[in-house]
Amino acid sequence: MHSDSIPLILFSGLAADCEVFAPQSLAFENLVVPSWPVPKSDDTLDSYSERLASELRSYGPAVIGGASFGGIVALHVAKYLDPLAVILIGSIRSSDELPRYAKWARPLRPLVSLLPVRLMQIACVPIGSKLIGGWFPDPSGLARQFRHSDPRVFKWSLSRILDWESTPQFGCPIFHIHGDRDMVLPIRHTTPTQIVAGGGHVISLTHAREVNAFIRFVLKQLNKEQGNDS
Repeated sequence: MHSDSIPLILFSGLAADCEVFAPQSLAFENLVVPSWPVPKSDDTLDSYSERLASELRSYGPAVIGGASFGGIVALHVAKYLDPLAVILIGSIRSSDELPRYAKWARPLRPLVSLLPVRLMQIACVPIGSKLIGGWFPDPSGLARQFRHSDPRVFKWSLSRILDWESTPQFGCPIFHIHGDRDMVLPIRHTTPTQIVAGGGHVISLTHAREVNAFIRFVLKQLNKEQGNDS
């Protein structure tokens, strides 16, 4: 299997859309960015991920991954999909790597349902503008993600981060790229495979060259291990 023919499935960040992987969609013709289905009222992270996995099996042996919360989902999907590898982009490997503020906020999880997400999204419109993006690319990228998210998916996802405790177990390797200036998931709490100097939380957008090169490295590495031409 040639590295360019391996299906690459990436989950976007917290309820975000495929825009966060716009540079990757230009570089990898076999990239799939699944949309976020609206969760059921009783969905756990595992039940939700199991449904996602069932919808993705048709792609065959694939590399899966994700940015931020999408990386957490990818880890749980891997339990049910048996991928070739998992790629984490500005994400974390286990709940032990959550920053202190996320752990301290756990008692507030019941209040997530009260968040005025639509009003918050309207307030983020100026931050996500091209003008602000030129000066502050990382906050602007985060604002654009949040602005386009489905409030139902956002609230459910935020709740799952706050009650995340289980660390998925599976057999495939994990490859992890992380910015050294990530303020959302600080690098001091995790140990990535590769560090992006000056990278914030949305390195798929702000440091696309480094992220794309890392993905290519992973795909070629997998082909070498399988004895295929790269």
